[in-house]
Amino acid sequence: MEASSTRGVQDGHLAFDLDGPGKQRFTTRGNWPGCQRRDIFGEPPTEASGDAPMRGACLHAGPMPTSGSLTFLDALARRSLPLGMRLRLLSALLALAAPHVRGGAQAPPAPPRLAALVSDAAGVRVTTRSAREYAAASAAYRDLLTRLRALDRGSLGRDDQVDYDLLDAYLRTRAFEIDSLRVHEVVPASYLALGATDRLFLRPGAISDAGVLDALAELRQFPAVLAHARANLKVPARTWTENAIAQARYARLLLDEYVPRAAVDDPALKRDLIGAAQEASRATEEFRLWMERDLLPRSTRPPTWKPSDIEFYQLQFEQLDGYGVDQMLRIAEREAVQLTAEMRALAKEIHPSGDLRTVWEQMKDEAPPWEGVIPMAQRYVDLTTAWLRGAGAHVATIPDFDYGAVLTTPMARRTLSFGGAQYGPTVAGRLSGYYVLTPLEPWLTEAEQASRLRSYNPYWTHVISYHEWLGHTAQRAAATQHVTRPMRRLFQSGYFSQSWSFYLERLLEDEGYYDVLPYMERLKTKMARRQMRMWRVQRILTKLKMAKGEMSFEQAVKAYIDHIGMEPTNAFLEVQRDSQNATPPGREIIGELVILQLRDEYKRRMGVHYSLRRFNDQLLAYGDLPFKQIRRLMFE
Repeated sequence: MEASSTRGVQDGHLAFDLDGPGKQRFTTRGNWPGCQRRDIFGEPPTEASGDAPMRGACLHAGPMPTSGSLTFLDALARRSLPLGMRLRLLSALLALAAPHVRGGAQAPPAPPRLAALVSDAAGVRVTTRSAREYAAASAAYRDLLTRLRALDRGSLGRDDQVDYDLLDAYLRTRAFEIDSLRVHEVVPASYLALGATDRLFLRPGAISDAGVLDALAELRQFPAVLAHARANLKVPARTWTENAIAQARYARLLLDEYVPRAAVDDPALKRDLIGAAQEASRATEEFRLWMERDLLPRSTRPPTWKPSDIEFYQLQFEQLDGYGVDQMLRIAEREAVQLTAEMRALAKEIHPSGDLRTVWEQMKDEAPPWEGVIPMAQRYVDLTTAWLRGAGAHVATIPDFDYGAVLTTPMARRTLSFGGAQYGPTVAGRLSGYYVLTPLEPWLTEAEQASRLRSYNPYWTHVISYHEWLGHTAQRAAATQHVTRPMRRLFQSGYFSQSWSFYLERLLEDEGYYDVLPYMERLKTKMARRQMRMWRVQRILTKLKMAKGEMSFEQAVKAYIDHIGMEPTNAFLEVQRDSQNATPPGREIIGELVILQLRDEYKRRMGVHYSLRRFNDQLLAYGDLPFKQIRRLMFE
């Protein structure tokens, strides 16, 4: 755990502050702002406990109050405290300190040379995406690698060795993307990124004018970005260029219809924002026309990456030794056989025919009209929240953040064809995150709208809802609270992010969440979860077989339709999106497997002290790191 977590006490209970070596403190006054009562293991106290004074132990991330505070040694030495209380105080401190420090508690800062390298790496920018900027970035990454390897890794402590390894993987991957993959020459949609502007509309009015200034800067440089895109792009895949043409439409929607409605405090700033959006919109339309006229005819590259490209991410960036392309395929093929058998067994319970396709189609037929989709999604978010605060409190801690189900912002709609997660702004110190649902755009044909709507059936929506809000948003909240070392904030493992949320899908079923549902709804939700799992299996099979030349784009689309009942429009978008990058497709299936291995080891090492919730909470506290490094921080 990177930073000490906040725990609370009742009046008169004992409390500790473990903010770092030599800073342990003790107080006899237990309540202060920000604390929530927890026992010494971070669990909610039980009324049956006979040691109420010690169940108020508190780990506090902020400064402790000075009133009533004294050093740990002074507290033990006080003769006014009964001997039994002093012994219990010492025992409690040891119980708190041991797992906290070994779990990765607030580590001391990195040595100056390593810290400087991390800072320099974070400062590398390709602001306007010019070829010169990419060349300079590549040179900077390679220079940083040379400087990093001049450090004696063996002389570093554990935490610094972890940061060393993360920085090494980060630098090699960034250089690989520029020099070998040359992503900037083949993925046109990557230039249509308007993140600072788009985020103004996830939670309208929440972002201050400081955030609006970020959007203004983004819009002002956007014409230059698109001009450099035309100079950089060489021979993409045709479907990638078609995707960028479609994405340009969403960019125009954002710039022409959303920006004029932006909530801005300063009228002059709003005028500047609208003016910059108009210029950006004109540049976007020119770029779209150029792609149709010039880029599309020469977009002849296959929509695939080499197996070695995918393995670079898997083995070097994610550090998942032993899980190369062939091993991922073997795991996915075994999963596919098992899942098909489970779904067929469920189909026999759901429908008299026992036909899998019939069951899938009937489930999709239960999708509500569009007007009912977001209220339905919010209902599932609330249902899961209530269970996790009641019967499911043993599973994971729900962070205190603002969340809900809302519309997807324009620039995420092409990527998230029927929903996903988006992190919201932090307002008054409160994080926010949302389960977002993509609307039925007016330019879709009636048949396309009907097809898209069927993906919002209650059962898929239910499973996806807690994957998104609890999975991704809880993960972000934990990382924000606990991860303080700059390198661990810079490193973003796509594997951990997706595998944690996917792990929750099965975990909630295993721990009894589905038992609150009516019988038939429970069966159909179980079916939906297996469809979601088969979806991730097909990601592995389709992407890796395409990489090996064993499957075409069209066959990959058909695989999603045939094996999970995905609607054709969504199946096409899934393959199109996933084909645009060389990142490994095993994030969910392989990642969940590694989480379960970690959990088994944690359970074995903890013995009678094992707690599922403590494991899950601890796992989240490391941030988005490779599992190899998480295991090291957890156990070494």
